[in-house]
Amino acid sequence: MLSLTSRYGKDGIWLPARSSDIISPSKYRWWRMDLLDLKDDEQLKAACISLQEQVMSLAGNQSWITEFQQWLVRVRDVSHEEFLSKDFQLALWDTEAVSATGMGRINISAVAENSAIAESLWHLKQKFAQTSDPSESEMLIADAWAQIASAVAGLTKRNPRLKMYRVFALLCPGAFTSIAHHRKLRELAHALGIPLSGQRRHLHRLVLNRLDDVLGEVVDVYSREGVSRLTLPWLLFVNYVQNPEGEATEISDLETGDEVLKPLPPERRRRGLLAIGGGPATIQSMIDFATDGCTREDFIQHLQSINPQSKTSTCNTQLNALIAEWGVLRANASNMQLTPRGEAFLESGDPDEIIDWMITRILGFDYLLAALRDTPLSNRDAILTLRKANPGWTTDFAPSAIIGWFRYLDLVTISEKVLSLTERGKQWVNRIHWEPKGLASIPGLSPSLAQVAPVQLDIEIERPKLRAVIDRFDQEFRFPEELIGQLDAGLWGHPRRHFAVLTGLSGAGKTQLARNYALSLWQDDPEPSEGLLIVPVQPGWHDYTSLLGYVNPLESDAYVRTGVLDFLLQASANPTKPYTLVLDEMNLSHPEQYLAPLLSAMETGETIVFHGQVDEIDGVPPGIPYPSNLVIIGTVNMDETTHGLSDKVLDRASVIEFWDIEVKAFPGWQKSSLEDEQISIVRNLMSSLMDVLRPARLHFGWRTLNDVIGYLQQTQAGGVIEFSRALDHAIYSKILPKLRGEDSPRLQQVFTLLHATLKDAGLGMSLRKVKEMADDLAHSGSTRFWR
Repeated sequence: MLSLTSRYGKDGIWLPARSSDIISPSKYRWWRMDLLDLKDDEQLKAACISLQEQVMSLAGNQSWITEFQQWLVRVRDVSHEEFLSKDFQLALWDTEAVSATGMGRINISAVAENSAIAESLWHLKQKFAQTSDPSESEMLIADAWAQIASAVAGLTKRNPRLKMYRVFALLCPGAFTSIAHHRKLRELAHALGIPLSGQRRHLHRLVLNRLDDVLGEVVDVYSREGVSRLTLPWLLFVNYVQNPEGEATEISDLETGDEVLKPLPPERRRRGLLAIGGGPATIQSMIDFATDGCTREDFIQHLQSINPQSKTSTCNTQLNALIAEWGVLRANASNMQLTPRGEAFLESGDPDEIIDWMITRILGFDYLLAALRDTPLSNRDAILTLRKANPGWTTDFAPSAIIGWFRYLDLVTISEKVLSLTERGKQWVNRIHWEPKGLASIPGLSPSLAQVAPVQLDIEIERPKLRAVIDRFDQEFRFPEELIGQLDAGLWGHPRRHFAVLTGLSGAGKTQLARNYALSLWQDDPEPSEGLLIVPVQPGWHDYTSLLGYVNPLESDAYVRTGVLDFLLQASANPTKPYTLVLDEMNLSHPEQYLAPLLSAMETGETIVFHGQVDEIDGVPPGIPYPSNLVIIGTVNMDETTHGLSDKVLDRASVIEFWDIEVKAFPGWQKSSLEDEQISIVRNLMSSLMDVLRPARLHFGWRTLNDVIGYLQQTQAGGVIEFSRALDHAIYSKILPKLRGEDSPRLQQVFTLLHATLKDAGLGMSLRKVKEMADDLAHSGSTRFWR
């Protein structure tokens, strides 16, 4: 509200901030906060009288009191018809007679046009005027607040809590102070010695009662004296409770009297925000334990109970972040207590309780907000913008953590990897009245002072429950639920080694299983593919450069990047989300060679080294801690073109082998353009062939079924090849080429049954080929399709 920001004068006496307002210290009786005890009746009374004589009489505050009084009288005397009109409701909801807007403006037009809400407000006004019992008035206000808040919620983009408070203060005169911000009201109440229990709206009445006790009751709330009493709590807070020279994030503007943010210079700010899984809800669960105070040791144990895998060092880092980065906790010797900010955030969960701290205390927070003021930014550009604020951030880890909190705090939305301000973000960026600066703008600052070492913590990774993962699978690929559960358990049984190898039948859907699983982990995100990278492994990958890239030997300041390198950096920068790297046909080369740095870091948790330089090269840091949110799934086919897997790989991986598919469950049957009778013939034949070939592990997968159906559909469309001939061709070309082996009773049995199956199906060309292969088996002891 309108007030005068002050500073310390000599001998601890408060002096006005503007030289034109300075009066003699003998007449000026403002005490420093640390020398004044507002819990003492005499000192509180003296402070109130001093404010009434010296501050309330200033022109700005007199204008405020006049406007406040006029609105109280206007609301008291308005007719029912005028009260319900849209114009009056708009004026009522938008007036700043009680308190200033504070942060941004919320479009309230839909609320003002709602006749039911207006009627409810009228009913509250009338009932409150007729109620003299304080407890009944409290119940009336509480019920009306809940009803109207529910009705308003669906009509505005954000909760207009401040506007509601101002409306209620005008409808229920004497029930509310002039302090709209609940945290500040709590700070004043604490300074006055008032217990902080009960409903937040009841606290207004307790503060006013405390003033009545020392100053005497006011008979007429509509009088100038009555309105002055309602404004007095704000003046007490600004001049005696809020310490303008301390860590306050807001001060009163000297010209307008409105509250403005008070930023710390960049060199005094906290350099980075710790990435903590779960966002604000996790912060609340952490600080709830300190509601009644606790020891530091007990608080550390509480953090470990939230995440049993966390190390003590991790919990200490988190505790320090709650104190220095969030301002929600303070340490008093070995005891931990909630700050007023922490109390307010715990109670409401409203990000606005903490965003002012972030903007004024965290390096780069205001820098990025201001950059987004005029235009959206890609995620990469946002990271680069933050790194301009602190050149010492040589990796994406710290900037990406800040961007993550931007999302958690509802300041930005991210669509197609582009950041745009939300309504909340736009309102906060409008409060940045300064030009944000970074550490690079400070002359003579040592680069070492600008650096912050990225901290890799045992962060909880956000992933859906197994049932949700299964339900999200593409219905075109119907994998057994037990198989998906086996993959899930194999990947997450270790806090860091999330590595699985899928082996078995070619074409059975190993890559599709990995792909669907990865996409299902990001099912709530608009861009689930961001968490997936599929890399076809190539023969001849003999070292890690095939995956991680390398310094260009011709240009030492250039780095040859790869998709895997960028994917790892992205995973490291967003540690609460799982990132899945699929290595398709991973044993076409030796995995223990090209995966060596990842396998080693996966085991120890140490750094993945990209190059040996001290600084970044072409945006690539020297290395990153192994991302514990990295998931690696490799697919393996075992034949003469591939390599076996060494113990170094097998010891770190969960190996899942599956050799069977269910022919009738293949979704391609429903999508086929073949006639029903033809589909039945093909399905029955393929089921029979599967039963015959399975004992020798010569059977086929979904890819083969898809190819057979595709071939038949094309021949039917062409109209040249008759269906039975086309089916013979398809079996000849897609099933028989895989037949091979040494003479054995099992293989002899396969050929005997295969002969009978093909004969019954009338597939002459395929039958002749099988006879030839069976003869080769009998005469030479082995057989193969190719001669």
